[in-house]
Amino acid sequence: MALLKPNFFIIGAPKCGTTSLHKYLSSHSQVTMSHPKEPHYFSTDIENGGIRNKDEYLDCFDHCNKKTLAIGDSSTLYLYSKVAVQNIYKYDKESKFIVMVRNPIEIARSFHQVALKTFGEIETNFQKAWLLEEDRKVGKKIPKGCIDQQLILYGNIAKIGQQIERLLSHISPDNIHFILYDDFKNSTKSEYIKVLKFLKVNKEIPNIFSSYNVSQKIKNETVTKLTNYVSAIKKNLEIKTKFNVANKIHKANITRQPLDELPINFLLRMDKFFDYDINLLSRLIKKDLSKWRVS
Repeated sequence: MALLKPNFFIIGAPKCGTTSLHKYLSSHSQVTMSHPKEPHYFSTDIENGGIRNKDEYLDCFDHCNKKTLAIGDSSTLYLYSKVAVQNIYKYDKESKFIVMVRNPIEIARSFHQVALKTFGEIETNFQKAWLLEEDRKVGKKIPKGCIDQQLILYGNIAKIGQQIERLLSHISPDNIHFILYDDFKNSTKSEYIKVLKFLKVNKEIPNIFSSYNVSQKIKNETVTKLTNYVSAIKKNLEIKTKFNVANKIHKANITRQPLDELPINFLLRMDKFFDYDINLLSRLIKKDLSKWRVS
């Protein structure tokens, strides 16, 4: 075996194409990706069911072989975590980091759908959920089934400028590769080749670049609230079942459709909220992000 532990990390941001990149890299003969995709071993300050045992974590990479030159962990909350990058640096100071970035308004909106499906959010209306943030920061209006209130603070989650500023305070820019979501979506092959060059592996290109983990829309709000309520009861009573009926119903209640457009006045409000962060990110990664702005 060429390696025993991960040496590069796709740390976020969530809903920025990380699942697709993970899948593409998984097909490369010199790359081994974590299985499952997001072990979240190093984000010890976020409770989202991440692996905490070191041996179990290393088992996520036990399928690597003699050809392996790069081993990757694709845990997208590492960027959001306040301690993950430091923990990774302590683990291996030579680690490389891949960061995919996107318009924060789109991140917040898409992550709300993830929270409805996975993290116990019950407010199906994104605008209403957004307006709950200040209360939730101080522990108010937290759904009973929510596993960690940090995961339903959509403004905080999408402030990737501040998160990258923290990353750069610990890691050399030489060990970080940034990808704009729009570039990855529109020029997937060329962006993927840049990743391979960054990882110093052979130029092996997939025949087809498919999209994975696209945004999903809730079909019925009542069903979502009911399944999250059942999950909350199970969590509080520590009930474990082999077949999670609530989860199966919830999966049947989502569809791959574009999310409804938000009102322009609300978009302008969000744009103002993210103004400082977008400008900060633009300076840090040296990219013109003016296309993200609402006008």
